[in-house]
Amino acid sequence: MISMIHKAVSLTALLMVSFAAMGQVENIEDQIGKTAETLEPEHDLNDLTEDLEYLIGHPVKLNCVREEDDLAAIPFLTPGQRRDLFDFIRNYGEILSVYELSSIHGFDSLVIQAIKPYISISPPAHSPPVTLKNLALKGHNDLLLRVGQSFPSSLGFLQGDSAKKARPDAFYKGSPQHYYFRYTFNWYDKIRIGIAGEKDPGEQFFRGGQPNGMDFYSIYLNLSNIGILKSLTFGNFRASFGQGLTFGSGLSLFSVPGLSANLPLATGIRPSLGMSEGSYLKGFAIALKIKRAEFSGFVSYHPVDANYPAADSLSKQVQQITSFVTTGYHRSASELAKRNVAKELICGGNFNITLSPSQQFGMKFGVTATWFHLSASLEPQTFPYNLYSFRGRENTNAGFDYQVRYRRIYLSGEVSRSRNAGMAMIAGVCVTPDPAVTLTVVYRNYQPAFQNLLGNAFGQNGMNANEKGIYTAISADLIPRVTLSGYCDLFSFPWLKYRADNPTQGQDFGAIITWLAPGNVTISFRYYQKNSRINESTVTGMIIHRLIPQKTESYRFSIAWTLPESLSMKTQIETKESPGSDVSGTCGYLVCQDMQLNLRKWLTNINFRFALFDIRDYAERIYTCEPDVLYGYSVPGMEGRGIRSCMVLKFGIGKHVDIWLRGGITRYIDRNEVGTGLDMTKGNVRGEFTAQMLLKM
Repeated sequence: MISMIHKAVSLTALLMVSFAAMGQVENIEDQIGKTAETLEPEHDLNDLTEDLEYLIGHPVKLNCVREEDDLAAIPFLTPGQRRDLFDFIRNYGEILSVYELSSIHGFDSLVIQAIKPYISISPPAHSPPVTLKNLALKGHNDLLLRVGQSFPSSLGFLQGDSAKKARPDAFYKGSPQHYYFRYTFNWYDKIRIGIAGEKDPGEQFFRGGQPNGMDFYSIYLNLSNIGILKSLTFGNFRASFGQGLTFGSGLSLFSVPGLSANLPLATGIRPSLGMSEGSYLKGFAIALKIKRAEFSGFVSYHPVDANYPAADSLSKQVQQITSFVTTGYHRSASELAKRNVAKELICGGNFNITLSPSQQFGMKFGVTATWFHLSASLEPQTFPYNLYSFRGRENTNAGFDYQVRYRRIYLSGEVSRSRNAGMAMIAGVCVTPDPAVTLTVVYRNYQPAFQNLLGNAFGQNGMNANEKGIYTAISADLIPRVTLSGYCDLFSFPWLKYRADNPTQGQDFGAIITWLAPGNVTISFRYYQKNSRINESTVTGMIIHRLIPQKTESYRFSIAWTLPESLSMKTQIETKESPGSDVSGTCGYLVCQDMQLNLRKWLTNINFRFALFDIRDYAERIYTCEPDVLYGYSVPGMEGRGIRSCMVLKFGIGKHVDIWLRGGITRYIDRNEVGTGLDMTKGNVRGEFTAQMLLKM
């Protein structure tokens, strides 16, 4: 019997890159899956897809590049490839076709197809004077509307009036529909305006706890590239500096180890319409650039959700919280009670300078400082494993980061210090001895006492603390049309962890080999294994538990081919085994078939997946991206035995209107109830439907 537990994160625009670029795309999908597996199940992965979405919506204009750093936003490229691309632009001038890049050593068809959505060869645009007429006639407007609903209705929507009065927290107060909208206005590269809103299923709409309609709004006004003003943003934004150790908001594709031989790079400050209600910045941000020096500063202030013991009896204000609530759900009475109970103030800045004494040598240095303040003191319940966790109302962090390039050797790193004198550091080297070979080594040492709620550096932990490790990754073209990528991460935790009553260590390694066979066929095989140690069992009253090995092993084989008339097919088989699971001797299996058909009529695209799964334990869950609407993603946690299918239809109505219809359904053969708690549904079938419209003006 075939199996899978499915937790999918999807960005349709990424999947449209074409199966011809399957090697690079599969690595990104693997990275998303690894991130979902490493983080807590309820963690919002919106930031990952927002990164890719932003890069697609704001491609790098190759003919406007003036410095090598201007190419840092192009994904998939190694530091050596970025340097070769910059030298090509500087030596040969304007690029008329992306296929000119094939003359750069190491830029084969796979690389070009992979980066194509993220680059533009349009000539430099000269913006006219800023007048109301020019803003109205030459601006670009996009309006996206989305509605979705799952079926059948879960227990939280089925309570009768009498049950609601008896148990007011045992039901969802809103409707089961999911609503989302976003509007963006772009005027050349100077002015950007955006507003987005989202209502999750179960949340109210223009009543009760959501009198303003959507439960969460994101809005910004951004001015860019005006003299020394690189960026000025009012509203929602994201910010990351250096390696993200001192400050890095949200998530990134390279937060956890995976099959990538690239060093992560800072993104600076940029406006955001992300829907991650548990981790966002809202306020004011500015970036100034004078020649090779750049200064960035920001202030963020907004309410946060949290768990708290009790409010002050006199002032009714919450003076102490025990933990943050990052799900963003405000559906029931208890979830609404945790909403906006504290205020968060973050101030910070970064100064960096770039020096390039010669063509073969360059360097960049930066300093970052942040101050964090809460209106209520964070006081988590004390356990041995969280002895060093942050407690209190405010914290400061300061760090120094660097990047050095000498020929084809790239060094980067960051050292950071928290207010309590805890230290953390990360250092990496990326070497490209040949355009066909890239080797990366990253060392990290995050002390248990290092405290930073705002960091997002590379590592196995959700927080950058209590971790040491050395990560090695390699990517090489073995022979023409055959590529090998592999990594190995050796890590240790000097202090205790949740579900680990002793210091532990482990290994995480994997490899993927891809063969671009004749006839537009791509074949790949991936192996992945992770070894760690956790408590044997949880026994009431036991202080220290014995540690037992926890091993996860996964194999994946896939074959993709492109047939005539724009038909692409992909078959994938994956197994996953975790002997430390609750069901001994089991192994999860997944077989799925994808089909994508690109048409030139009003029905422009059909994307279909059919999958069979058989998995007996949650520890053996398998992550795989499945098709979704543009800018959409889903994280359905699935386990058991059954069949999963989904289809996405895209319609083009003229030049200004695109419509997507998506439907998915899962049928289980081992249960008559799906889900738990208020999300439980009766029967063995669960499905969802989404409709989306994009107006381009």
